[in-house]
Amino acid sequence: MNISVVVVVFLIGLIALGIYSSSNQADLQCASLHQVSSKTVNDPKTASDWFAQGNYDYDNGNCQQAVSDYTKSIALDPTNAQVYNNRAYTNMRLRNYKDTLPDLDKAIMLNPNYVQALMNRGDIHNYYYQIDRQASIADYRRVIALTDVTTRQQTSVCGHLFLAKHDGWTLGAFLGYFTGEWFSCE
Repeated sequence: MNISVVVVVFLIGLIALGIYSSSNQADLQCASLHQVSSKTVNDPKTASDWFAQGNYDYDNGNCQQAVSDYTKSIALDPTNAQVYNNRAYTNMRLRNYKDTLPDLDKAIMLNPNYVQALMNRGDIHNYYYQIDRQASIADYRRVIALTDVTTRQQTSVCGHLFLAKHDGWTLGAFLGYFTGEWFSCE
């Protein structure tokens, strides 16, 4: 057997092991305490208090509590798209994917131009839950239409769109990456 074939098979095995291992590890954001610069809200009462407390708990690594805080904020004010998005993203980190789509749909209904919610929903459909690459492509294209080049680079929307169009890391995606298609937002 040619040594090149052995090396390629070995490298593919390492990549597969890395993907498998990372998909089965606890999320670091939600699995450990962090030092944060924000402060806890003493005696939260308003929707904005609960939202701020949810952000604090999320930043501190207490994701279950953050979801509870965001839920309390929504109960007091169901019109804040950012709270729905933050609760959805926190549930994404907790791998509670089924709970994310209703929140992201609501955030986008409240604010159709909410780039981060569109990215999150595109990612859910592209990678995690109820895979629907056409839905993810539509969300990513909406992000592209709403953003300038700098923002596109910050959200990595072009790479996400590329993978959605290629149904993930297929052979065509690998070839497209090396030919520069990865960097195109077309």
